[in-house]
Amino acid sequence: MQEQIRAVGKLFIGFGVAGAVGSLVVLVAYGGMPGLLAFDANAQHNDLSTIPFERLAAAVYVSFSLLLAIPLVLVGRGILRWELWAHTGGILAGAASVLLFPVGTAIGLYGVAVMLLPETEPLFLNPPAPLKRPEPKRNAPTKLP
Repeated sequence: MQEQIRAVGKLFIGFGVAGAVGSLVVLVAYGGMPGLLAFDANAQHNDLSTIPFERLAAAVYVSFSLLLAIPLVLVGRGILRWELWAHTGGILAGAASVLLFPVGTAIGLYGVAVMLLPETEPLFLNPPAPLKRPEPKRNAPTKLP
């Protein structure tokens, strides 16, 4: 169970960072939000109805992805540190990321499913001991002649 919870934390961090970087790349490629929401050049009047639907949908997706990136990273870090608030935050962040179809849906559903298991809450109330990494073997110094 601990491995699944750690996997959720790592997935949230990875998806948050990837979402932020991907959204920033899209914004730079289109010249920011004004470039993304540019009106149709062939339109006779400029209002919201002349923005192509694909660009409007992309602007909403990019905005939501950027808005959700920081909470995902913070909650993922809290989950890896077994913070009590991260249990509730994981449920909320997973539920919100379900809206970021298709990858966010899979990650969000997995995160919510793991966080709602009955075995999960006791682990956050009594956190397990941190994993110890094995010490690297060091050779004893040799005397030079």
